[in-house]
Amino acid sequence: MDREKIIEILNRDISNEIEAILIYLRHSFVLHDENPKISRRLEEIAIDEMRHMEWLSEWVVDLGGTPTVEHVKLEFPEKTAADMMRRNIKLEEMAISDYTEHIEMADNPKLKRLLGKIRFEEEDHLEEFKESLEEVLTEELTVGSLKEE
Repeated sequence: MDREKIIEILNRDISNEIEAILIYLRHSFVLHDENPKISRRLEEIAIDEMRHMEWLSEWVVDLGGTPTVEHVKLEFPEKTAADMMRRNIKLEEMAISDYTEHIEMADNPKLKRLLGKIRFEEEDHLEEFKESLEEVLTEELTVGSLKEE
């Protein structure tokens, strides 16, 4: 794969990381009072995504490119913590799929290792969001049953 194509792919990954950072931080802010534990978890995952963005940006610079700061216009239709976790699960599933594809495309062993490391962390995030979804659904059921009594 040529240098320009690698830069293009890495910049797309950077853009996706930026979007995840913004979404996770917003969800963290919104859930701060309602669910401090999940809010903190979201903040920690956003920090992981910042690190991914940094690593990818370093590669782009090393290849002679300029790291992007562009991202799509984000909307936040989620009304509940469960909706937020479902969106986050989808984001992580897409990231895992993208990184898997990019690992297969990469020729450079060091780049493959980096993308593999990021994918591994995204897999951890996916599991954390699934656990968070279970937690909020359990809380909703508990609160709902208390209201009925």
